[in-house]
Amino acid sequence: MQKVTLPLLLSILLAPHICFGQTKVIDSLQQFIEKHSRDTNEIKALHRLGVEFMRKDINKAKSYLYQEVALAKSLTTNFGLSSGYSGLVGVHQITGLLDSAQHYLDLMKILAQDVTNKKAVTNYFSTAGLFYKNQGKFKEALPYLLEGLRLSKNGDKTDFAGQLLNVGNAYSNLKDLKNAADYHLKALTLFEEVKNKRGQSFCLNSLGNDYLDLEQYTAAEKYFLQSEKLKEELGDNRGVLTSWMNLGIVYQQTNKADLSMLYFNKALVRARELKLSIEELRLLFNIGSLLKQTKKNEEATKNFSEALVLARQAGDSAFVSRIKTYLVALQNDVQKEKREESILLQNIKISLETGSLDITAEGYFGLAKWHASRKQFEKAYENLKQAQQLTDSIRGNQVILQLKKLEEEYNAVKKEKEIALLKKDQELKTLALSRQKVLITSIAIAFISVVVIAILLINRYRVMNRSKRLLEIEKVRNNIARDLHDDMGSALSSINILSQVALVEKNGNTQSYLQRIGDQSARMMEDMGDMVWSINPRNDSMSQVLIRMREFASEIFELKNIEYQFTDNGMEHFTLNAEQRKNLFLIYKETINNAAKYSQADKIEINLHQQDHSLIMSIKDNGQGFDEQTIKAGNGLRNLRERAKEINGTLELRSAIGNGTEVHLKVPIA
Repeated sequence: MQKVTLPLLLSILLAPHICFGQTKVIDSLQQFIEKHSRDTNEIKALHRLGVEFMRKDINKAKSYLYQEVALAKSLTTNFGLSSGYSGLVGVHQITGLLDSAQHYLDLMKILAQDVTNKKAVTNYFSTAGLFYKNQGKFKEALPYLLEGLRLSKNGDKTDFAGQLLNVGNAYSNLKDLKNAADYHLKALTLFEEVKNKRGQSFCLNSLGNDYLDLEQYTAAEKYFLQSEKLKEELGDNRGVLTSWMNLGIVYQQTNKADLSMLYFNKALVRARELKLSIEELRLLFNIGSLLKQTKKNEEATKNFSEALVLARQAGDSAFVSRIKTYLVALQNDVQKEKREESILLQNIKISLETGSLDITAEGYFGLAKWHASRKQFEKAYENLKQAQQLTDSIRGNQVILQLKKLEEEYNAVKKEKEIALLKKDQELKTLALSRQKVLITSIAIAFISVVVIAILLINRYRVMNRSKRLLEIEKVRNNIARDLHDDMGSALSSINILSQVALVEKNGNTQSYLQRIGDQSARMMEDMGDMVWSINPRNDSMSQVLIRMREFASEIFELKNIEYQFTDNGMEHFTLNAEQRKNLFLIYKETINNAAKYSQADKIEINLHQQDHSLIMSIKDNGQGFDEQTIKAGNGLRNLRERAKEINGTLELRSAIGNGTEVHLKVPIA
């Protein structure tokens, strides 16, 4: 029987939560590393991406792993370095770059000398075990894998399950199938517990290999098909390739040559697309053995020769000896020339050293055939006997019974768990129905309460809004009354007095009094216009305020030949209440008048803008300025500050002799 070892399982060891939707995982990880957090989280993300692409695109996998190593070096993170080196060991080995893989394994060994870093130590032993296993050095690999298993026992369940699987595969390669199946079933149970589908797919593949070794082809096919289905769901291109290769072996052993060749060929195409030289090596060997089986010896020789080159590159001495044995047999069939017994004996010796019992058995069968072809029947019988003993030890009935017993125990435990889950589900459903009734009642009560509260709140809002509106109206009325009494009353009193004085004036000053009466009435009309404008609802928008401000500035400054600049940045969408509108405009008006009358400026800058939740107005001139401490106190500045205070604003006056004057107003707005 032609049998291949399971592909590198490094991804199980390194990706503890790899069962999620793969495309979404890759997209989210790529988005995360684009943020360049430059921390251990980015190291983990880069490593996860490297592991994901090991099964899809080897070049991308290398790129992410190199980035991981570079970042880990800059952050001096030994475990980040160890995980990056581990990934690079895997990608270089599966692409046939054995020297590079050995280099990174040596770097891991240096890091593992720090025993306080348990993760780096565990990582080294697991990676070293896989490295030697994939060279066919199964005896050398097993101690490393067992130590990695021991170190990870109390850690993450998914990580531990991956270690169990790796150890099981090593026992499978050594043809200790009882131990292999035991570890495989334990790993499968853990992967099912943590719902890790990729881990389950690997375990199913390994169990298929166990049955394949026992020539239980129906059971092997079942497990390989289940594994293939899971890997297809996960988008695991490399894993699907492995399932195809193993199904090809099953169909080869059951004399379905055409179906076998179909699976081998499509697996070979994918292996070459993914640049997986180890998988390519095994497929070339399997195709060669199938061609030999169908008497196509020249084509078989060609495939074996290509496989031999790749086996030497991979450093897999067991595979090299196996291929040489097949080539010797083919040359004997094709060329009918005498073969050297020493070549076959050397191949058997190498197989024994690596612990590969099935390859050793094949070697004895080949040697027996060689002796029989030379009528050396006694030697042929001895070698055939050796081959049969090895085959029986691998596939004996006792081993099959033990394996079936383990599988039955696994299925029994699984059924017990399923029954317990069904009972628990029934209890939960009963409890859920009870809770649902309580919940529906509670929701109904809550809904009615919400409706009642909403009605009360809406009514309260209406009452408060009406009261607030009445208070605002009352406030406006009081302000109008106050302004009429203070400003209009004062102006009318002055006009009355001046008119009476003008009537009795006999010194010819009547014209002067009439001029003063005209000035007072004009001011009164202007103030009345401002008052009416401020309470008119049509002027609520800031755009109307800005229009009036621009008109006023134009009237004042153009008469005085003063250059001015008026800027407002996106203020049109604001709405001011009557109080804010009136006081803002009067502060503006008073400031403009003062600048025109007293500053002797020839340039004035007016700026309105929003800052956070405040309206800012700044009026700045380049006039003579003044010192507020030395000038005679008047009503003008006091009125400005009082008006600002009425609308909860703050007013700052910044002036110095010779440096102009700036009035800065800040008013909070909703």
